[in-house]
Amino acid sequence: MTIRTFLAIDLPSSLQLAIVQHIRTVKRELPRLSWSKPENLHINLKFLGDTTENQVDQIRQAVESAISRVSPFVVELKGFGVFPDDRSPRVLWIGLDGALDYLIALAGCVGQAVVPLGFPQEDRPFRPHLTVARVKKDRRAVSRTLHGLGVFTAPFFCGSLSIERVTLFKSELRPDGAVYTKLWDVSLNA
Repeated sequence: MTIRTFLAIDLPSSLQLAIVQHIRTVKRELPRLSWSKPENLHINLKFLGDTTENQVDQIRQAVESAISRVSPFVVELKGFGVFPDDRSPRVLWIGLDGALDYLIALAGCVGQAVVPLGFPQEDRPFRPHLTVARVKKDRRAVSRTLHGLGVFTAPFFCGSLSIERVTLFKSELRPDGAVYTKLWDVSLNA
């Protein structure tokens, strides 16, 4: 049996709540977007997909070894953005600032660690962000609303995050949305 998994940076509940407070105006104006549940907010490092029980332990060992020499660092959550572009958004995200070189290196380190276990290397560069909503339809109308609210130009700071651990999550897709369950986490070299 397999489960869907991904490696990520988990957020403390205090930061999850701060994000919810900061995005409430946008959420009120765009209720039809598929908004991330507060408890599901995270910084994705590597989507793994189908994973066997045996691989769960192997991934832990590989990641633990790979990050053993990486020191904790801090990033800031600030600004909104979208993928792929602001004229036809599919994903609304909160941007990250600060020690991004360290975060990019951490994602690369973690991604490389699982390649020998059968998980493919990413074919596109890692773009640090925190997804808050997905746009299913009416992308142009969503774009107009986002621009009208000034989300791309208004100053926005949600808080700082000390990155000290990497977490493996199980992802279950349910009719009422995805449910993420923490399987394990490993510490960066403190």
